[in-house]
Amino acid sequence: MKAVVVQKEKNKTYVMTEKGEFKCLKNLQNVDIGETIELNENFVAFKPIAKILIAASILLALIFTIINFKSAEVYAYVYIDINPSIEVLIDKNGKIISANPINEDGKKILKNLSYKGLDITTFINQTVEESQKLGFLKEDDAVIITTVPIKNSPIINEQIQKAINNIKKINTNVQIETLKSNETQREEAKKEKVSPGRLIIWQKAKEEGIEIPKDKLNNSESFKELQQAYTKKIKEKEIEMKNFNPPNKEDEKNYDNKNKSSNSSEIKNKSNNEKIKGENSDNFSDFNQQKEDESENSSKKESTTKVESPYCNSKNADKEIKDGHNENQN
Repeated sequence: MKAVVVQKEKNKTYVMTEKGEFKCLKNLQNVDIGETIELNENFVAFKPIAKILIAASILLALIFTIINFKSAEVYAYVYIDINPSIEVLIDKNGKIISANPINEDGKKILKNLSYKGLDITTFINQTVEESQKLGFLKEDDAVIITTVPIKNSPIINEQIQKAINNIKKINTNVQIETLKSNETQREEAKKEKVSPGRLIIWQKAKEEGIEIPKDKLNNSESFKELQQAYTKKIKEKEIEMKNFNPPNKEDEKNYDNKNKSSNSSEIKNKSNNEKIKGENSDNFSDFNQQKEDESENSSKKESTTKVESPYCNSKNADKEIKDGHNENQN
């Protein structure tokens, strides 16, 4: 009968038979837990208490395994392309579950790194350093970091950005390109035995009229030529757009602000002019009223003067009457 070793003590070895029974073997220590052995007559059955203890220990081991499995759930795939091409599986805390080489150069990098349990920031930095040591990464070369998110985890994005910042501080001439991919592209890249990042660059280059066979994507020289040609094409487009010099958003914003300010000033001036005009109109009305009043008073005065003038001097009036009487007598 076959049995599996489930626990070892000082002088006893506990096993579970293919029938599901627990048994104990004395004087057998040269076996390992999990090993399958053949039983013989020297085995004796467990006492009930021993069965319970063994069952409890197995249950605890099972629970521990389940907890570890959950914490090791993949939240994202991160791909690093220099020419070494590496796939990294990340948990929700940004820790590395496992890393797999995609090409031969990737194998050389991973062989020199102890990566399990590392955070992705440290791993990316170590990969770049090791690539420089082995001559894979030189000045003006590019590092492509592609993320395939499976579940949302802000920690992963933060750690990748931190790694990028660290690389830029130390290697100012190294170009870093970050790409986002998805599970569909990942599966397509897997079929081609390349990283999603290389597949994305290949597709973008193809749209610009730059092509190499897909099976050459893992070839360091071919991919480097493709990447350089694509980068050159993009830079030429940027220069062309810069020379065209369309108004950018900042200029449009300043233009809008200027117009708003101008319109505001015009409205304000118009309002002030209307206010002044109103005040002048009121003053002009008051002035006309004053003139009319003065004119009326003057007319009254002149009228009074004309009526009263023949009688204002009584002596002259008497003289004129007397002279008229004398003329009549003559």
